[in-house]
Amino acid sequence: MLEYNNSMICPKCSAELVLEGRTFKCLNGHCFDRAKQGYVNLSMKQKASGDNKEMVKARSRFLEKGYYGFLRDELEKLMKENHPQVYLDLGCGQGWYTKKLAEHADQSYGIDLSKEAVHYAAAHDKKTQYIVGSIFHLPFKDDSVDVMTSVFTPIPEQEAWRVLKKDGLLITVSPDAGHHRQLKEVLYEQVRLNDAPPVLESFEKVDEIHLSKTEHVMELMDLLEMTPYRYKSPRKGIEALEAIQDGLDVDFQFVIQIWRKKYENKD
Repeated sequence: MLEYNNSMICPKCSAELVLEGRTFKCLNGHCFDRAKQGYVNLSMKQKASGDNKEMVKARSRFLEKGYYGFLRDELEKLMKENHPQVYLDLGCGQGWYTKKLAEHADQSYGIDLSKEAVHYAAAHDKKTQYIVGSIFHLPFKDDSVDVMTSVFTPIPEQEAWRVLKKDGLLITVSPDAGHHRQLKEVLYEQVRLNDAPPVLESFEKVDEIHLSKTEHVMELMDLLEMTPYRYKSPRKGIEALEAIQDGLDVDFQFVIQIWRKKYENKD
């Protein structure tokens, strides 16, 4: 007896995926086995992509300290208000946000290109179906998702528009101008403020929330490991950060934006 999944489609042919035992199958014979942790690899890439094991460990150590807890609490409040039937987290990483937000959805999915991150997420969250795959080629039907989140990930605007239901919500989180300012002051000789979040032309912005908090961070190298600065910082700056023994006050500033689909100029 096939167990039908109402949302997922085959990444090869876009036919509906059904779950038979531990294998997702489509009518055209394409098969994708679930790993023992419960996730499924739907990526068309041959080489490993996304966060590696050390990056996942560093990110997990940092997040579990609770520094970003106030951000997750705000996102959870939005989920409680909407209680979606189907929730999808884009670029879910190791599922630290996904797991908490999924508590307020009937069905939940997380997708990320990093097999290491998805492996970790699936091992710690049995409610959510985690997927190794590209956010720019989402294995989901048109108009199938009620709420979609994108936390510090590139926004696949056209795919998000396709997959969201008519009255669905896209919730994005971006760094605000002064996010990590003190960290950057150690790493760089000249500090540049963050740009404003991108404007999504296919969506209408419903609301915008700015959050800010300053925390004394001891785990500075773990914080660095989970940021783009890790690969863009001069060696001198990284050594200066490594030399700090008593921690650093760091500003955490976030912009949450809530979007609905536009229908002007759409076929």
